[in-house]
Amino acid sequence: MNERTLLQFDALPDSALADINTIAAYLGRGVSTVWRCAKSDPLFPKPIRLSARCTRWKVGEIRAYVAAKAGESDGCH
Repeated sequence: MNERTLLQFDALPDSALADINTIAAYLGRGVSTVWRCAKSDPLFPKPIRLSARCTRWKVGEIRAYVAAKAGESDGCH
């Protein structure tokens, strides 16, 4: 994630919805890792399915997850 994209993410309100690519870039992980975390990590925010091919996460929940995981180095963050 480049600096401009990170600044744009940081400017989003907590109620905003972000796609898998944005979340993966923000977490510094691959898309498959984010999906694995969503399925296996009970603390990872649950995705919101808007349609069969459109899934989003609440930005505020991702920020809270990152804050809670700060200092840990597991596979999901």
